[in-house]
Amino acid sequence: MYKKLLIIAVFIQNYYYAQTHISGVVVDEYNKPIENVNVFIDGTLFGTSSDQKGIFAFEADSDKPGQFKIIFQKDGYDHGEGEYKVKPGEIDLGKTTLYKSRTTGIEGINIIKGKRNGDGQLSALNPMDLILTPNSLGDVMAAVIKSYPGVQLNPNDGRLFVRGGDQTESAVMINNMLMSSPFGTAGPSIPARSRFSPMIFSGVSFATSGFSSEYGQALSSVLSLNTKSNDVDKELELSVKSVGADVSMTNKISDNLTLMTKVEYLNLQPYRAVFPSRYHWNKDYNMAGSELAATYKIKNGYIKSYNRFDYTTFDYQRDDIAISNNMVNTVLYEGNIYSNQTINLNLDKVKFFSGIAYNFNKRNIAGIFSENDKSKVDNNMLHIKSQLSFTPVKNLSSTFGTEFINVHYFIDYVDATNTKNRLDRSIDNNIIAFFSENSYKFKKGFTLNAGIRQDYYSYTKDIKISPRIRGEYKSPNGIKYSLYYGQYYQSPRNGDLVFDFKSNLKSERAEQYGVNIYYEKNNRTIFIDAFKKKYSDLTKFVYAPNSRQPINFNNDGYGYAEGVDIFFYDKKTFNNFDYRISYTFLNSKRDYQNYPSLATPPFYSKHNFTVNTQFWLDAVNSMVGLSYLFSSGEPYTNPNSKDGFQNSRIKPYNSVNLNLTYLFSNKFYIHGSVSNIFNFKNIAGYNYGDLDSNGMRQEQMILPVSDRFYFLGVFYTIGGSRSTKDKVKDL
Repeated sequence: MYKKLLIIAVFIQNYYYAQTHISGVVVDEYNKPIENVNVFIDGTLFGTSSDQKGIFAFEADSDKPGQFKIIFQKDGYDHGEGEYKVKPGEIDLGKTTLYKSRTTGIEGINIIKGKRNGDGQLSALNPMDLILTPNSLGDVMAAVIKSYPGVQLNPNDGRLFVRGGDQTESAVMINNMLMSSPFGTAGPSIPARSRFSPMIFSGVSFATSGFSSEYGQALSSVLSLNTKSNDVDKELELSVKSVGADVSMTNKISDNLTLMTKVEYLNLQPYRAVFPSRYHWNKDYNMAGSELAATYKIKNGYIKSYNRFDYTTFDYQRDDIAISNNMVNTVLYEGNIYSNQTINLNLDKVKFFSGIAYNFNKRNIAGIFSENDKSKVDNNMLHIKSQLSFTPVKNLSSTFGTEFINVHYFIDYVDATNTKNRLDRSIDNNIIAFFSENSYKFKKGFTLNAGIRQDYYSYTKDIKISPRIRGEYKSPNGIKYSLYYGQYYQSPRNGDLVFDFKSNLKSERAEQYGVNIYYEKNNRTIFIDAFKKKYSDLTKFVYAPNSRQPINFNNDGYGYAEGVDIFFYDKKTFNNFDYRISYTFLNSKRDYQNYPSLATPPFYSKHNFTVNTQFWLDAVNSMVGLSYLFSSGEPYTNPNSKDGFQNSRIKPYNSVNLNLTYLFSNKFYIHGSVSNIFNFKNIAGYNYGDLDSNGMRQEQMILPVSDRFYFLGVFYTIGGSRSTKDKVKDL
């Protein structure tokens, strides 16, 4: 009865609202129309997107005369806004100009599926940022790790470690759909690299502080990448690099269909011939990959498709006294397929999003835990998701959705050295979730975001409900203050579930709350976030005697993480020069896996500090980048000392990195970089072997593959509407 009355009341209210038709056109600084600009009334879901000619038009309801604000937003442009009077009839806003910019501030507002989704998010790095961040080498993940607070600098691993969480606690989304294998498999002491080609994405958003109930299966962070809705016609990009080559093409097939394709090949063998590493390579790192992305415009929306295939191999020998006194031969063969299809519709006052994604990953790897171990692993994931966004009453934006995730994991592990180390098993885990997210905008700058999520895990047979809430106040001077609280759940890692023969494990839990302030004005950004995270129900086990098989699984693990993230970005003070400074203080301990007690995990240090600078030199038509990375030293266990478990520290990590981009012409440039230019002798950790004659265990220092890495690439563009100089200078 109450539901019927509410529907009738909303209908009557809307009936008496006055209809206002709002229209206009959006252009860039060169007076060229801009397509796919999100245009909407602030605090509502009334809005639309500009068409191929930059033209937009939509209907809005107004219950009384007054002022309202219209926002214009597109990735890679400074967002625009304007105040207008509400009145029935026609409003022609005329021409609105947006200017290209580098969006590197924090909590940038991204329009995803027609809703404002900036809560707790670090704003997008654009594709050129991903390439030009010193020492990132065009890797999406490396650019994020070396640019923003909250992420641990762990150069010898390469994966995401966020706010006390391990590498399994960060979800990676492409066009708002999950990817289960975002990193390529790497051997011991070789950093993993993400699979993504940066130039096919419009940007990256990174959420660490109280992200919404839309996202599950992530205790620590969500990294979102969105493929371009590119209107470039017949642009071909060629590159030859010191580590390989690639070719990509963007082509506007019709007024409605745009295709982006890329083929790439990486081979480090020629590079190692000039710059040898610490390992002997029987077959150096090889990767062949291809990508296909498409955007198809339909009435009231668009369809996106992103597809990637890659195949990776390597074969090298390493010295690891913890395993053997002989050289250990590590070999990898890995194939990965990812396919993602989504649809976005703007149906009058309702926004609809739906998608399906599939990730197939198969790898054969040998020489990880012993001289003679071999494993075959299949890790496959299916993700289906749908949601609706609408405005049930004025100033209230609501989203309701559901998703289904199926994970199939199979492992065949054998160790000829120890027949007890053998496993041949598979698991299937289905996750069904329902979520709701609501945002109400009060007067005088107050906004309340509240959501709730329910997940059912078929393998662990448990149901989890996770509430999340965020309150914001934007003061008249432009400073935004936020308070947030949330509960987060995810399944135990697949490698634990497959060994849990008695099915004892349940979902793991994290509870996070914090406060932050955010200020952005005149091309300067300041962000400070103080947070606290409590872990519970973490996976615990012990190893069987004389074996690497974990047994006695339970959820008795717990832990905490607390700290402060600070970010400062400035591209105003100095002409043609900008810099961003990131600092994280973290105090984190946990008792999980086979830990004997509460301890700081080996992948975390208390202090992480990065500085990234970029300077455009008009006189020589070049961009120079310089960065500094610092980590205060990670803990480890030294059996030869009395410090105890995880109470010794490796020395701090330091690296100064340099890059140079030189433009020969509007379509032709070279890019070179050098990491660790001062040749700091960084240490990744220590291995320990058998007892020597003095009763001490042999100690072996674990060093990076090489202390310094050189990169050189030549890039040439054929066709397209914008020059390379414009792309680089727009940074």
